[in-house]
Amino acid sequence: MWIKSNWKVASSRSSLLLRICLILSLALVFGMAAQICAGQTTIASKRNHDLYISLLSQSGKLVEKDEYCVLFSKTNGGEPAQVEGVFVDFAKQVGKITGVPRKVSLSPDNLGRYCGKVDLGNHYNQPALYYVVVRYTDTLSKRRKCRFFLTVK
Repeated sequence: MWIKSNWKVASSRSSLLLRICLILSLALVFGMAAQICAGQTTIASKRNHDLYISLLSQSGKLVEKDEYCVLFSKTNGGEPAQVEGVFVDFAKQVGKITGVPRKVSLSPDNLGRYCGKVDLGNHYNQPALYYVVVRYTDTLSKRRKCRFFLTVK
């Protein structure tokens, strides 16, 4: 009898481990499928108030001309969050002087995902430093902003 009960405990543990591995592998597959389907790579990500904000591009880095997307989610890589009025400011930093920001309005692509084409212009100094400010209105109708400091190489 003792052998049977011990075997049942081992069997239930292996069954539980098998289920956990299955769930984790499905989450990994769906997460990678979402990234591949989007065709974009995360440049920068940051938690701002109660949202995770990710800046994405097709090239995977900040470049002069590209399509950029901003992804809003409630958890890191999780459920998308609804926001409104998304703008992105790209302001070039030269020494201590911040240039006039190039304001780009992003249009909704999916729930919590906003995209738009951006042309930053020519760069005379390499690397070019940029303050990227994502401006949005959250669900409580409060204007929020999230700042990133990135370089164009």
